[in-house]
Amino acid sequence: MIKITLPDGSLKEFANPLTVKELATSLAISLGKRTLGAIVNDQMRSYDYLITSDANVKLVLESDHEGWQIINYTAGLLTAKALVNLDPTIKIAKIGLNDDGFYVDFDAEISVKETDLDKIAEATFQLIQNNIKITRVCSPINTLKQLYHDNSYVLDLINNLPPEKVEKCSYLLDEQTYLYNTFAAVDAKYVKAYKILSLAGAYWQDDSNNKMLQRIYGTAHLSKELFSEFLAMLAERKERDHRKIGKDLEIFTFDKLVGPGLPIWLPNGMSLKRAIQDFIREKEWEYDFIEVDTPVIGTSEMYKISGHWDHYKENMFPPMVQDHEVSVLRPMSCPHHIAIYNSKPRSYRELPLRLAEHAIMHRYESSGSLTGLERVRMMQLTDSHIFVRNDQIKEEFKRCFKLINETLSAFNIEVDYYSLSLRDVNDKEKYYDDDKMWDLAERMLQEALDELKIEYVPMPGEAAFYGPKLDIQIKTALNHEITVSTLQFDFLLPQKFNLSYIDQNGEKATPTIIHRGLIGTYERFIAILLEQTKGVLPLWLAPRQIAIIPVNETHLPYAQEIHQKLKALKLRTFIDFRDERLSYKIRDAQVSKIPYQLVLGDNEMNDNTITYRQYGQEDQITVGFDEFIILLNDRINSRQ
Repeated sequence: MIKITLPDGSLKEFANPLTVKELATSLAISLGKRTLGAIVNDQMRSYDYLITSDANVKLVLESDHEGWQIINYTAGLLTAKALVNLDPTIKIAKIGLNDDGFYVDFDAEISVKETDLDKIAEATFQLIQNNIKITRVCSPINTLKQLYHDNSYVLDLINNLPPEKVEKCSYLLDEQTYLYNTFAAVDAKYVKAYKILSLAGAYWQDDSNNKMLQRIYGTAHLSKELFSEFLAMLAERKERDHRKIGKDLEIFTFDKLVGPGLPIWLPNGMSLKRAIQDFIREKEWEYDFIEVDTPVIGTSEMYKISGHWDHYKENMFPPMVQDHEVSVLRPMSCPHHIAIYNSKPRSYRELPLRLAEHAIMHRYESSGSLTGLERVRMMQLTDSHIFVRNDQIKEEFKRCFKLINETLSAFNIEVDYYSLSLRDVNDKEKYYDDDKMWDLAERMLQEALDELKIEYVPMPGEAAFYGPKLDIQIKTALNHEITVSTLQFDFLLPQKFNLSYIDQNGEKATPTIIHRGLIGTYERFIAILLEQTKGVLPLWLAPRQIAIIPVNETHLPYAQEIHQKLKALKLRTFIDFRDERLSYKIRDAQVSKIPYQLVLGDNEMNDNTITYRQYGQEDQITVGFDEFIILLNDRINSRQ
């Protein structure tokens, strides 16, 4: 008798082994028709998988996200088959899934070109129309090694299987096999809609030390109607991609010669970054933070004491050794701010001591993970470390949360959710082994969140090695989940660095540190800002706020006069004196998303007025200079 437990806790018993499809049909005929697979004992399985023993089973339906994954993995298999049919010398390295659909990594003797993609798509459609049979075959590891003896990439995957694995499954398509990558596949006929999205390069296993392969990105669906909606969403996502916007608006660039993951801020980007910095400095001054500046390097000894050397070394650049001194590019500024605290004796009257820095950091990210400004190797963090007495912790946390909330609101940043990052109680290697310290830190953080009535998602195992934290999460246009702001309790580093203050009884006491990331790094924050605004930045943030367009050369002196007046008021303005038609200049200013364009001709020069056109508007309005300045000031002061 086989006992199958369903997600609602109900138990079904069967006398003989049965497939996932048969199980679904036994529950309801309609359910059998909509079932693409199942999660059997936490393993994704196809609908023809035979259940032979007791199991926990969750059916995967057409409407489930896992169902979409099954369709896309199937489409990936079909694309791989089409590639090999067109060029038998191609070696398929890996078939995988991402947020948009599937990808196929392959090694080709003759590189595939963009012009080949239509031919590959057509060959894939042919396989779908013919409903090519897809069969799952499980073989012993040694048999698989013989089967893939001429494919070093698949052998690499097989050799890295856990030791307890004695067999591995493949998918067989017309006598060609493809290693099964934890996902399930169905008949080709289920792929109702299909599209190749792009061609790119990808290092094998995302390691820059390995060979660069080619990668085809694609997507598929089992509904043509839903597929149209999905493609529209992808197009919208592409338009919001900060990498495209950053290039169009000349915000930032990268250069291979400078190095991957090292952003270069162009003039427009620097203006935007400076505007944000000015606002952050103003808010920090309002909330009694003291700005400091510390070195971008530190000794290895300092990071050994802090614990970063043991717990964060894989994210640090290699040490620099000179004259027997060992230094590293800093990944964190905590120890530097601790050095400031320790620079003189402290009294309880000085606390909270709020140190803030726009700190430059260096963290090593693998080449494959670098994503525009979202993931970089050099970054500037809106960093702060607040040294408090234990009786001040909760109130200071609430105060910091208020600051973060006001700051994100000023930029209209949409928060996805709040994540409470806790330790894994069983991991004594990653997390400092002091249960009493951790219990206190986690309890105080949870109590503060409860008092603020903040809904949060507990995330065990996501805490830093020295303390729990609140992470404010957002979703990017690329559907990546990233942290924008952080608040973290730390009882550990004060012990490691022997921090102290003299309490009201004249006794030595140990402070607690609250780590605060206000808007995270400028790189990541600007990526978020560009995506959420589509590059249409409010006037107070726009790198170029006003374009002055003289009708012809005779109006240039008046344009220069207006330019100097606006510049004296700290407005970011420029004169477009290119030898182009007036209509072209106005259209170009609109494309560049400049908030205001001033068109200056005979009437404006004779009447001492200006005619302006606002971004996204058709109307041209003529006003006096002072009236225009009042309009601008109102928008800037209200941060519109």
